[in-house]
Amino acid sequence: MNPGQAEGQQAPYTRGHTFQMPVFKPGVRVMHAGRSETVSHVVLRRREMMVHLVGRDEPVKPERLTLTPTMFTTERRPEVLSWFL
Repeated sequence: MNPGQAEGQQAPYTRGHTFQMPVFKPGVRVMHAGRSETVSHVVLRRREMMVHLVGRDEPVKPERLTLTPTMFTTERRPEVLSWFL
């Protein structure tokens, strides 16, 4: 219980340490119009992201693509050193 919190009251909602989001990068397989496609490159222009697919001339908006989201964390996780000074 937090100091100053009355008994029986729940703590305020706080966001978790993990979240999911799709990561569009070269080589990633995505679904577009029922077909499996490969991302060529991603362009950010005028506050808009466009995904270019291999073999296609026109870019595609990311909302039209299906991609399994990647899990991220906001929690610090120190990396183990694999080398010595």
